[in-house]
Amino acid sequence: MTGVSALVILYPMSDLAPELARLSPRQRLDLIESLWESLEVEEVPVTDTQRAELDRRIAGFEQDQEHNISWDQLKAELQQRG
Repeated sequence: MTGVSALVILYPMSDLAPELARLSPRQRLDLIESLWESLEVEEVPVTDTQRAELDRRIAGFEQDQEHNISWDQLKAELQQRG
């Protein structure tokens, strides 16, 4: 168990804010990523407008396969920039 996940178990939510503020930006981002990845698709609320936009983007993605890149390629490219 990481120190970040231990915080979530050891402290009530109301006591977490000061503890989270002590984390480095990288640690907070790692926590956000871990929390996001722990959610199931059906647990993320999406409005009808957001759903329509997602459907539009998926359709565009599926129609233009030759210009698409994988998440791993994009992530590597972004890491090289920053």
